[in-house]
Amino acid sequence: MKAMVLAAGLGLRMRPLTLLRAKPALPVLDRPLVHFTLEKLARAGVSDVIVNLHHLPETVVAALALAERRRPRIHYSIEPEMLGTGGGPRAVQDFFGQEPFLLVNGDMLFDFDLRELVARHRASGAAVTLALRRQRDARAYSSVVTDRRGRILSIAGRPTSAKGTVWMFAGVHVLDPRLLARLPEGASDSVRDLYGPLLAEGAHLAGVRAAGAWYDFGRPSLYRDAQLRMLRGHGRKQVLTGRGARISRTAVVERAVVGRRSRVGAGACVLGSILWEDAVVEAGARVARAIVTAGGVVRAGERAEGMIVMPRAALRPGEGGAFEEHGDMAWVGIE
Repeated sequence: MKAMVLAAGLGLRMRPLTLLRAKPALPVLDRPLVHFTLEKLARAGVSDVIVNLHHLPETVVAALALAERRRPRIHYSIEPEMLGTGGGPRAVQDFFGQEPFLLVNGDMLFDFDLRELVARHRASGAAVTLALRRQRDARAYSSVVTDRRGRILSIAGRPTSAKGTVWMFAGVHVLDPRLLARLPEGASDSVRDLYGPLLAEGAHLAGVRAAGAWYDFGRPSLYRDAQLRMLRGHGRKQVLTGRGARISRTAVVERAVVGRRSRVGAGACVLGSILWEDAVVEAGARVARAIVTAGGVVRAGERAEGMIVMPRAALRPGEGGAFEEHGDMAWVGIE
């Protein structure tokens, strides 16, 4: 079986972090986010994965180069102009052959049983099968309404008259690659331009409840908080320490990710925070509810609370938003 990981997006809501790396390449628990997706695809028996690239493509390629050897073969589709969730797969439709393939958003972390999703798709005879989740705020995402058997009655609010169970679309789909020929060449959206018209024509679209974890990295605060929740199995103080990281014996570190080769100095305090690789918290500094990126330095005695600390040079004019200057560092509010 083959799959596509959508990794071309600009990640605008995750700025300024996505000025440094494309969203699938952002570190999660000291590993690139896309690694988790590759693991799930490998366990589902996927042999080949194609990844579309546009924004900071070199960061995704570098992240994938660090992936474990036991992973699907990786292929790339370069998009000089973004083609969207429909146009991206449409441009490489020959890659998939004739069998159903998995289409996965590359900007989220999930723990679904993909084998079951594919099996349910094949058994139902549906043209498309979507992984769905129950969420209190499902309508804030791509909402899907199904009947009791899981047949989709409405998607993205259309038709508005549909009555049934409201779900959140979780960004994982299984579909027949021949459907892609219905899309025009160029940019398009899978839900608006493919699934909506199919549904209006009476096609069978199925939804399957996806049991397991799902984390939204839509904003820096969600990115931080999701990792803190994932630390619950990391000892009493809930600290993940990357290889080569150095934490002073007199430092206080709790509920934190301390990335590879990062340093936390004497008497420093790191609470509820994410340190990327090669981040530095100097002696006596306090970091709370913060993100310190690679190359970021919180200097001795400084207090970074609810902030992103990153090299100021990474903020291009007009793209970084408001920030505080701390020498060669930029501090940007998370909330």
